[in-house]
Amino acid sequence: MTDEYRRRIGRYEAAERACASEALPDGRSMEFFSPFGPMIARLSAPASLVDKINGYSERRIAAHEGAGGARAPEQRLEHFSLEEGFLFDGGEQSLARQTAEWIRRYLSLADDRQLEKVRFENFWVVRHFSQTFSPVHFHSGEISGVLYLKLPDSIVNEREEERRSYLSARRAGYITFLIGGKQRMSKSLISFKPRVGELYIFPGWLLHAVEPFDGKGERRSMSFNAFLD
Repeated sequence: MTDEYRRRIGRYEAAERACASEALPDGRSMEFFSPFGPMIARLSAPASLVDKINGYSERRIAAHEGAGGARAPEQRLEHFSLEEGFLFDGGEQSLARQTAEWIRRYLSLADDRQLEKVRFENFWVVRHFSQTFSPVHFHSGEISGVLYLKLPDSIVNEREEERRSYLSARRAGYITFLIGGKQRMSKSLISFKPRVGELYIFPGWLLHAVEPFDGKGERRSMSFNAFLD
């Protein structure tokens, strides 16, 4: 068995790495592992990068919608792709370079893989307003991500909605990742409350959805699709 073959098949063997632990009454601890499910990473992006993307987005929105104030829903620019010149502006601190490095770090844990090159298919911004949502879907890339840029000014009955769940039709703008169906001793979904500056990285095939919300303001996020070369 060659080293190269051993390395390739070794990627499919889960490492003995706990993802959580719980203290027991007698002082021992119980460890938890997630060897067979997809890994979801969460990190905080630099505030300067979030501000830069928002500034770019505001210019694109203003150019499309004009300076006439609030627009009717059918006139809003609800999603748009980021231009290549913007993606690589700033050298090592550019959006593309920083995102590629975060993907490499994600893969080193999620797939025990050292990656030399990340190829991006696209970056795009999505704007959600009151009562809008994204249904369950997957992405075309091998690796995808979502970065939160802006959140609603207020959500109607926010505390009450946060006590609900995705399955009980919560309306608080959460993102929910889903896999499989109802199986004993196995979770089927997980929801995250969006926070400005938080970035999630996950396999592009992983199903996910965005809940609606009721209230004033905008829920703005940036997503990307990437391939691993």
